[in-house]
Amino acid sequence: MKNTLPALIVCLLWIGSASISAAPYFFFGQNSASDVLKFATLVASLPMFALSFVFISGALSTTAQKGIVRGVFPRKAFHPVYFLRRIYGGCWTQLFYFKPIYSIVLFIPIFKTVTFRLFGYRGVSTNFTVYPDTWIRDLPMLDIGENSYLSNRATIGTNLCLSDGNILVDTVTIGKNSLIGHLAIIGPSLIGENTEVGVGAAMGIRVRLGNKVRIAPRAGIGHGTKISDDTVIGQMSHIGTKVIIGKNIDIPAGANIPNGAVLLSQEDVDKYISSETDLLIQLRDKMK
Repeated sequence: MKNTLPALIVCLLWIGSASISAAPYFFFGQNSASDVLKFATLVASLPMFALSFVFISGALSTTAQKGIVRGVFPRKAFHPVYFLRRIYGGCWTQLFYFKPIYSIVLFIPIFKTVTFRLFGYRGVSTNFTVYPDTWIRDLPMLDIGENSYLSNRATIGTNLCLSDGNILVDTVTIGKNSLIGHLAIIGPSLIGENTEVGVGAAMGIRVRLGNKVRIAPRAGIGHGTKISDDTVIGQMSHIGTKVIIGKNIDIPAGANIPNGAVLLSQEDVDKYISSETDLLIQLRDKMK
């Protein structure tokens, strides 16, 4: 029974929405001699279906929101946490992939607020931009600052499937007025205010970005890295795992900062860059 419950809940969502939307026609239109009234009840069934679909899916998700918690859990149907995640995920993805309705939800601010709150979003404000193809899930794990902008086809990853059969779930926090670029990939991390993650950039888990940080397009930031305020990471740079980068530092494009590096000044950065350049020169000379 537990294994089939998520599927039954999804069926209940569709049957309930269809029944509610059809009710006005059966009560008023079907037995009416007026073609106008029949047509009006049919037209009314469309918004009725949209509203009921959103509210039923959100209401059903509340039964499983206790399972949207931080941690590492086995991806097994009968595990108590993963079982609840399957129910919540079924409710959310039915709405997320129903793009005509989800687009309307995001277009109308009050509708968006009510829907996100139903699905467990606990952030202070829902006054941020997100698109129908911006991947978000596990709304209780999200905190998105006011006026932030999550571009289309960006991935805000609160959950990661691991190769050992487990799933990692953690929070994503994005500060006010920050921007996540097109096709950017964000793991469970903390992003400060007025910070930009550029087009196609990728961030691992437990990354911490300060305020007014700029991650240029296609840059990669490894797990556990901390980047302080007003720092710029150049285009297509690679920043390794557990790197610490101080304030007001400029990492040039194409830089390769190794795992565990501590760069607290621009002079520290220049040493790494110059040493890499010397190594490349030596390799080139050997090949002559």
